[in-house]
Amino acid sequence: MAAAETDREAPSALCSEFLQFSAKDTAAKWLQASNLPKEVYQHLACYVPKIYCLGPNLNPQNEDLLAPLLLQSPLEWYLCGEEPSVGLAKLEQNNQPSQLCGHVFKVGEPTYSCRECAADPTCVLCMQCFLGSVHKEHRYRMTTSGGGGFCDCGDTEAWKKGPYCQKHEPNISDSSQKDPLANMSEEMIARTHNVFSIILKYAVDMLTWDKEDELPEGLEPPLRGDTYYCMLFNDEVHTYEQVIYTLQKAVSCTQKEAVSFATIVDRDGRKSVRFGDFQFCEQAKSVIVRNTSRQTKPLRVEVMHSSVVAHQCFALKALTWLGQIIRCSDALRRILCQVGLQRGPEGENSSLVDTLMLCDSKMWKGARNVYHQLFMSSLLMDSKYKKLFAIQFAKNYECLQSDYVKDDHDREFSVTDLSVQMFAVPSLARMLITEENLMTTIIRTFMDHLRHRDLQGHFQFERYTAQQAFKFRRVQSLIGDLKYVLMSRPTEWTDQLREKYLEGFDAFLELLKCMQGMDPVVRQVGQHIEMEPEWEAAFTLQMKLTHIISMMQEWCASDERVLIEAYKKCLSALTHCHSGFTDGEQPITLCMCGHSVDTIRYCVSQEKVSIHLPVSRLLAGLHALLSKTEVAYRFPEQLPLSELSPPMLIEHPLRCLILCAQVHAGMWRRNGFSLVNQIYYYHNVKCRVEMFDQDLIMLQAGASMMDPNHFLMIMLSRFELYHIFSSADCRKRYSRENANKDVLQQNNTLIEEMLHLVIMTVGERYTAGVGQVESSDETRREIVHQLCIRPMAHSELVKALPENENKETGMERVIDSVSLFKKPGVTGRGLYKLRPECAKMFNLYFYHYSRADQSKAEEAQRRIKRQNGEDSDGVKRLWRQPVILDMFLPHTQVRAQYELVLQVLHLIGMGLVEEQQHLISSADDDTNFNFTLKISRPGEAPANTPSILALLETLQNAPHLEVHKDMIRWILKTVANIKTTRVCTASAPPSDSSGHSQEEMVRDKDKAERKRKAEMARLRREKIMAQMSEMQRHFINENKELFQQSLEELDPSTSSTLEHSPSSCDSTLVCVGPRRWRAGGSERRQMVTCILCQEEQEIRTDGKAMVLAAFVQRSTVMSKNRKRPPHNPDKYDPLFMHPDLSFGTHTGSCGHIMHSHCWQRSESCMRFSGLHEVSSGWHLWHCVKAGILPYLRAAALFFHYLNGAPAPPEFHTLGAGEWEALCGYLCLPSNLLQLYYNNQELMEPLLHGWCSHPGVLQGLQSGVALIRFPRESNHIIELPGDYSALINQASSFTCPKSGGDKSRAPTLCLVCGAMLCSQSYCCQTELEGEDVGACTAHTFACGAGVGIFLRVRESQVLFLAGKSKGCFYAPPYLDDYGETDQGLRRGNPLHLCQERYRKVQKLWRVVS
Repeated sequence: MAAAETDREAPSALCSEFLQFSAKDTAAKWLQASNLPKEVYQHLACYVPKIYCLGPNLNPQNEDLLAPLLLQSPLEWYLCGEEPSVGLAKLEQNNQPSQLCGHVFKVGEPTYSCRECAADPTCVLCMQCFLGSVHKEHRYRMTTSGGGGFCDCGDTEAWKKGPYCQKHEPNISDSSQKDPLANMSEEMIARTHNVFSIILKYAVDMLTWDKEDELPEGLEPPLRGDTYYCMLFNDEVHTYEQVIYTLQKAVSCTQKEAVSFATIVDRDGRKSVRFGDFQFCEQAKSVIVRNTSRQTKPLRVEVMHSSVVAHQCFALKALTWLGQIIRCSDALRRILCQVGLQRGPEGENSSLVDTLMLCDSKMWKGARNVYHQLFMSSLLMDSKYKKLFAIQFAKNYECLQSDYVKDDHDREFSVTDLSVQMFAVPSLARMLITEENLMTTIIRTFMDHLRHRDLQGHFQFERYTAQQAFKFRRVQSLIGDLKYVLMSRPTEWTDQLREKYLEGFDAFLELLKCMQGMDPVVRQVGQHIEMEPEWEAAFTLQMKLTHIISMMQEWCASDERVLIEAYKKCLSALTHCHSGFTDGEQPITLCMCGHSVDTIRYCVSQEKVSIHLPVSRLLAGLHALLSKTEVAYRFPEQLPLSELSPPMLIEHPLRCLILCAQVHAGMWRRNGFSLVNQIYYYHNVKCRVEMFDQDLIMLQAGASMMDPNHFLMIMLSRFELYHIFSSADCRKRYSRENANKDVLQQNNTLIEEMLHLVIMTVGERYTAGVGQVESSDETRREIVHQLCIRPMAHSELVKALPENENKETGMERVIDSVSLFKKPGVTGRGLYKLRPECAKMFNLYFYHYSRADQSKAEEAQRRIKRQNGEDSDGVKRLWRQPVILDMFLPHTQVRAQYELVLQVLHLIGMGLVEEQQHLISSADDDTNFNFTLKISRPGEAPANTPSILALLETLQNAPHLEVHKDMIRWILKTVANIKTTRVCTASAPPSDSSGHSQEEMVRDKDKAERKRKAEMARLRREKIMAQMSEMQRHFINENKELFQQSLEELDPSTSSTLEHSPSSCDSTLVCVGPRRWRAGGSERRQMVTCILCQEEQEIRTDGKAMVLAAFVQRSTVMSKNRKRPPHNPDKYDPLFMHPDLSFGTHTGSCGHIMHSHCWQRSESCMRFSGLHEVSSGWHLWHCVKAGILPYLRAAALFFHYLNGAPAPPEFHTLGAGEWEALCGYLCLPSNLLQLYYNNQELMEPLLHGWCSHPGVLQGLQSGVALIRFPRESNHIIELPGDYSALINQASSFTCPKSGGDKSRAPTLCLVCGAMLCSQSYCCQTELEGEDVGACTAHTFACGAGVGIFLRVRESQVLFLAGKSKGCFYAPPYLDDYGETDQGLRRGNPLHLCQERYRKVQKLWRVVS
């Protein structure tokens, strides 16, 4: 009671004090004060507790009224020296407008980024700037903001071109930007500095204050009461339900009040849940802590004195006021920046800005948001102080990140989230790398938080606790910061930048060394693995670092000196890593075909092997860059070529590839799904660029630097196939050792995988640095092979292509050159189809094909020629080696397995095509590449083995190789052509007539062969068609009567006669009644089956009555009055409608037919309505006739579709005979009196009942217009053509029950256009005793329980029916590729498709 009296007395006391208060006099007093901070603090100590926190229920309206008058107005008078409205207007008038837009985005507001001109994806424009810029005509990305960023319009570093919109275009007359303080008087500068210093320090002190019962010096209230708040703080650990339950027990509130408390705590970060004396609040605190500390850390609860809470509330208002004041002038903004960054007496990191940042994790969510917004509108909007702030941020980086990792709030509420505003600016990023060594700081900070490692120093995620896993998830944000720093490559290097970058590169190598070889696996033999090992954390780290590794290489490629030094460092790191990978490896010597090589004894199936090799793969990327930039050819003396050991380079990548092969062969089944998942992601588009692709490049590099025979022998050894191929009696050994079917299948699969790897090593050269290609060529080839599988939508192609750091695939540059686009219809998506001329690029063994993709592509592109790529001399030498030729021999004789033979033939074909291209390009210079000569020689082991060419000539007619016959013949023909070309080139270099004659002879043979095959195919088709015709004639003869009846029914003349000549005696078209028109006359029988008794029944006028079941429900499709509240479901009967038709009746049927008596038996009771007799009135005749016409039209349509009776010709023309035509069609007399007297016994009770009904009488007597027919059908609302207009509309929508808070999930009702706050506790409503969401409640008011909504931020249509049923539906907005974007993940501009929106409306009418 005492608290309530205090609440009533406070406003009156304040009112009297307010009447006596003068802001002008207070400011004048401050101007004369010798100790201004003390005077201001005394003023705040006096008035703040009188305005804020006066009782259990805060009064924001009272606070917002009094605080500006009593607290802010004196500050403004002091600052301006005159009336604030006048002084601030002068400042605004004299202010030179900034070229930076700086609009701070609200949650859900649309943002736009130009794919062509943006420096990186973080550069965005607000809607107004975008519409006034050149980028609206470019390819752009549209997304919704999470809040906190600002518009980059005017920032020249953010845009490659078009940095300004029309509004922010700089004035050409201004040669240079002046100091904003130049136009401000010294006195005003001093006053502004004084005010900003005092208020900012006051706000910082209060927001970082950690004492609950005391105040800073000078702010102690004159009167101190025993009034406290039990303040509950937000965390991201406890759920809504836990908090609601705890509050109900702790403060004895209702569930609705507890939901309100929880909502505000989640939104603002804290909320007082109890007000009273200390003991009263402490009791609530103990209950909350006790109930939430059983499984996790308890909720944070503090008992705070009301004066402390009051000053903290005003501190937030003060920061908001500062943000509003500095908008008037850039000079005020600069002064605030000076005050914020001014060092305190403690020295370094003692400024107010530093204090706020370092105490960020101690503040609640609302306080963080306010000061973050102030930083963005002040420090980040002034280029000079943005640089100084970035330096301070970098100095405190390690401490800030440590606090963030320990905190549990999302990153968007942490000051570390501001890193993108500085690190993504190229000039600032390079300055921070050079001066603050930022790159090294980020990497080392990241590594400091991952201390859990094995004995070899590798990261170990296997035994991670829940706390360590949580820490790992949060520390990944540091990788994002490193990505921002490396986003833009330098165009000019300085010695200091090189030094600091290479120092950061060293730190990055230390990180990769901790990943090299982590999570090793050993093949499980005998018993299945008991528990699946942890593998996701390592791959998550790999995926996060994928773009970082690529950007590191791009930075290296932009400077030759950096590239050389980085290559040296990476090679040294790899050598160091290999020294720890011994695992008891013993040296051995392999001998085969007269060649020998020294290597180590290692079996992948028996030893440890890891799929994580980032150091090896980084070296592979740098090695390719040396070739691409030609540094290796121009500066060979600067490279450590003598230190290169090709066997060492290929060893671990080869092990990883063989691990994949053995998994495919089924040798690792007992290791569970964790290994299968790792192999999947190893080849997946998200990881393969820096995993599988780099392993293949390393193999190609090693093959080009070592003896190819040695390379192949090492490959055989690692595949554990060397013992099969090395002996003289390899055929017998292969048969003897593979007597076991499982072993035989494993070895066959391993041989397939090995041959596939050889094919990839030799043929996959569409990578810059391996082949002479550009990135666009690589992208084009990827697209071609994807489209060789099947036509694909744009989004499918994007998912199949790797993205760069800017989330671009490069697809748009080449897609039109290789495909044709087919637009979608009302359903489906737009599809790209491969151009026919591009099918020749298809390669069955494309290295990014999975086995399923390869099978599909092979079936779709079986007859397409194989694609050849460019090559380097080192890889081509593989074709001239006896080992690879000897590998082909055993298996073309021992086992004619389809895949093996096909791979062997493909390899031979690749060699021949390579030789052909080599002859064409190097005919005059070098003809040493002679693959045909090699395959024409006998094998070296075993002795007297026939040559490959001889084997092919023998096998071309083998029955078991019928499927490969064409391929073998093509090989033999190609060999003959090559030999002919060599002979002709050698004998007659000046002339190519013999070559032409040979080509003509081959062409003639091909033509004759094709003609012979075509003739055989024609004869075969004719024979089949003759057989089919004979079978058809035989069938028709056997079923002559049936066909005769069908032909009569389908005869055009008969059907035409029946259509215009109904079978009624008076030849009138009647749709209902005993003279109803029937198709086909009386001889046509219609049989139906009763769904209840399953008895077949013929439909006859004198037969048993048949009925349909109907579902009757409320409907608002035709409603014009949506304000009427829903009817009570217990008393409302949907069969009867209110005269205003606010709720109509919709009847639908499933179409199942029943006997009338069967249906009656199935019903427990029947309801009948009584009829009362009264007499009718003749004077209503004309009114009734006019009113009944719309009903007759509807009835005619109903019976037309029900019974199929054709409409008479009079219906097709409008005229005076409509009444008579309708009555005749419905078998009714055209005279209403006749209708009445013929059915008087039935009509009189009906008419009397209607005329005496209270609703009808009330409607007739009131002045409201009566319902008229025909009723106009309702339509769902019109939507804007551009989806961003909807996003913009939703961004300004606030929750109606949360005090102006932005709605997290704004949802648009497509029936009435209302915007709702969905998927939140705040807007839950009680409906029929249950709590339902805003959308569900709205459906009962707007659509009789049925509703259709558009979830704006997810771009999804939502159908709801009742309280528990609903479904999602594709939105009517499509991008330029004919696809929807549910979830707005792709960001393509969306435009309304009218055809699809009409389909949505049709569905709404059906379900409503």
